[in-house]
Amino acid sequence: MNIQFYPDELDYVNVKLRPAGHTDESSFLGTFLLACLRADCQNYEILRPALQVMMRKEPADPELLAKERADPK
Repeated sequence: MNIQFYPDELDYVNVKLRPAGHTDESSFLGTFLLACLRADCQNYEILRPALQVMMRKEPADPELLAKERADPK
């Protein structure tokens, strides 16, 4: 499965990559998060454990996560 099947992880990535977030695409975290978004089903499963570690190490703003989850997309 890819990141779209893991809504908590997708919300985290979207929040962290937003301009108001804590990172940008030129940082290691930003580049890694873009890789997670672009990974196919097989490769995302390889990246997923590292993403879960990064989610604990670099948590997203709870308010921004709540807004992301409330967004009807």
